[in-house]
Amino acid sequence: MHIITYAVFSYLITAAISFAVIGVIVGISKLLSSPNAS
Repeated sequence: MHIITYAVFSYLITAAISFAVIGVIVGISKLLSSPNAS
């Protein structure tokens, strides 16, 4: 059971980190393209 919970937690942490990186990249790209568009 501990191995399964560890695998689930590691998967959730990896997914959270990947989503955070994607969110930061999208946010930076939007901030960079916003002034140019307006």
